[in-house]
Amino acid sequence: MSRDDNQERTERWRRLLSDTRVGSGPRDAQVEDAAHRQLDERNDYSRDYDRIVFSSEFRCLHDKTQVFPLSTSDYTRTRLTHSIEASCVGRSLGHQAGLGLKAQGVDLDPSHLGTIVAAACLAHDIGNPPFGHSGEAAIQHWVGQRLAPPGEGRRSPFATEAEWRDLRDFEGNAQGFRILNRLQSRERRGGLRYTAAMLGAMSKYPRPSVLPGSRQKTKGVVSERKFGYFQDDLDLALEAFRATDLREREPGVFSRHPLAFLVEAADDICYAVIDLEDSAKLGLVPLERACELLDSVLPEPESTVRKPPRHLETRLAQARARVIGKLIPQCVEAFVEHALDLEAGRTEQSLTALKPDVRAQLDEITGFTREHGYWSERVLQIESAGFKTLGGLLDMFALSVVAESPNAEERKLRQLLPLECFQRPEFAAADEAAQRPPRRDEAIQRLTPYQRLLCVTDYITGLSDSRAVELYQRLSGIQLPS
Repeated sequence: MSRDDNQERTERWRRLLSDTRVGSGPRDAQVEDAAHRQLDERNDYSRDYDRIVFSSEFRCLHDKTQVFPLSTSDYTRTRLTHSIEASCVGRSLGHQAGLGLKAQGVDLDPSHLGTIVAAACLAHDIGNPPFGHSGEAAIQHWVGQRLAPPGEGRRSPFATEAEWRDLRDFEGNAQGFRILNRLQSRERRGGLRYTAAMLGAMSKYPRPSVLPGSRQKTKGVVSERKFGYFQDDLDLALEAFRATDLREREPGVFSRHPLAFLVEAADDICYAVIDLEDSAKLGLVPLERACELLDSVLPEPESTVRKPPRHLETRLAQARARVIGKLIPQCVEAFVEHALDLEAGRTEQSLTALKPDVRAQLDEITGFTREHGYWSERVLQIESAGFKTLGGLLDMFALSVVAESPNAEERKLRQLLPLECFQRPEFAAADEAAQRPPRRDEAIQRLTPYQRLLCVTDYITGLSDSRAVELYQRLSGIQLPS
C-alpha cells in the first residue's frame, strides 16, 4: 500500500477508536478530562474496563445462567465467569489484531485494541435477564400474549410498532446497551459515559427492532440477526455509532464496528469450548468424548503430539487451553486478511465463518453439547420454571404500572418497585429544585406507558436467577418472607 493509503487507514482507525464519552456535552467532557489528567494515569479504555468491573450489574452476573441454571456445583460457570474468560480471550484477540494492522502500516497502539475488546467482552452479556436465553423468550412470549400492538382493536400501551417490537422481540443485547448508557448513574445523560469505541465494539447488532420500511432482516447479514438498541435509547445509539464513523446503511442501521467481530469471536470460542467442558464436568457428556471433540479442532502435527495425561479431567483442561490457544491466531488471521472490508463495513460474516474448517468443528462441538448438555432433563425443568417465574413477575409488575387507575393490589405492587427505576435525567433538575424525590405515582405518571414497561423490564432483567425465583414465590404466596 502507498503512504497515502496507510495515512487514510490510520485516520479511519482514529475515528473507529474514538474516545468520545457518549452522553457528555463539551463542557462535561472538558471537566472530566481535566480531572483525569490530574489524578489518573489510566487511558480512557482502561477506565471503561474498570467502570464495568465495579458496576452492580456486572456483579449480578455471578448468579445468572450461562448454560446450567442454579447449578449446585462450585465448578460450573455462570455469566460472570464466562464474561471474564471471554474478556481474557478478547484481550489477546484485540492485541494480536492490532499488531497485524500495525504490520500493514496502520499507526495505532495494539494495546488499546486489546483493552477495548476486553472491556466490550466484559459487558457483552450484562443485559441478559435471569435464566439467559430462556428468560428472553419468556419476556417475548408474555408481551406477545398480553400486550397488543398499536392499531389493533385492543387498547395498546404503545405509540408505534417499534415500541411494541422492542418488547415483543426483547433482546439482551439492547438491554446491555441500555444498562451502560442509561441505568448506571441514571441522573445524568449517558449514564457512566463510556467511550464510543467500546460501545461500538460491544454492539454486535447496531440496529433498531424495526428496520426502515418495516422490511425483514436480510438473510446472511450478521449485523441484522438481532437488534441492539431500544427506541428509548435511539439518540444515545446514534451518538455512539456516528462518533466512530460506522457506515450507516439506512437511517439508524449501521454496519458493525470491526472490533465487534473480535468480541463475537471471543464469545464463540468460549461458549463452544467451555460449555462442553462444563457439560463433561457435570457428567452430562463422557469426559473421554469431550477430550476427543476438542482434540479434533486443529489437530497438532504428529511430530508435536505428546502422550496425553492419564487423568481425564487433566487431559480435558489441557485440551481446552490448547484449543483456545489455537483458535485465537486463526481468528486474528481472518481479521487481518479481511481488515479493509471490516473497516469499510462490508463484511457480514463472523470471523469463524471466514475459516470454514474452524466453523465446522465448532458447530460439531456446540451441536453435541446442545443435545447432551443444554437439553438435559434438569436444565429443561429449571428453564421451564424460569419461564413461568418471569411471566408471573411481568403479570404483576407490568400490568400495575400501565394501569391508569390501579386497584389496591396494583398500588402495593408499585410500591415494591424501586423509585430509582423511574428516574430519568430529563427530570433530575426539577427533582433537585423541588428538594424532595417525587412520589412513586408521580414518577410513574410522567412517563409514557412504553417507558413504564421498560422500567419494569429493567427491574426484572436486573434480578439474579435466585432472586427472581424468591421474589416470584413470595409474591405468589408460595413462600412468605421470613
